[in-house]
Amino acid sequence: MKSIYLTVVVSFLVLTVLSSGSCNKPPFKPDYENVGGYVIGKENCNTDETQDYWLLDFTVYPNSPQLGDTLTLNGITYTNVLKLKGLDQRLKQIGMRVSIDYRTITPSKITTTGCTVTFPVTYSLKEIFIIHQGEIR
Repeated sequence: MKSIYLTVVVSFLVLTVLSSGSCNKPPFKPDYENVGGYVIGKENCNTDETQDYWLLDFTVYPNSPQLGDTLTLNGITYTNVLKLKGLDQRLKQIGMRVSIDYRTITPSKITTTGCTVTFPVTYSLKEIFIIHQGEIR
């Protein structure tokens, strides 16, 4: 009986110490940002299309931060466009709503060079570097 009592007391003390260690800590703040965008198109620069940039307009969420540039594509003007590489195959559909976690956006526009197709179609835009990505439903 004494050993059960001792086990209960020790367990209680351990739980108390562990739970008190989490008090007065600031809330978790991830080391990345998130933004939502629409897939609006892609560049056509490489014979290996997996090396091409995809274009996203980051206006899915209300009050989205102004991260990108204005671009007119197929007669439609977009106001917050960035380009990116590494878009998941499942998300490569025009109109797809995409959530992007990122740490870095280039401060200036990137001009695509070294194209391997005869008539490349490229855009001078800032580039966003993906950490995580997924579909917004």
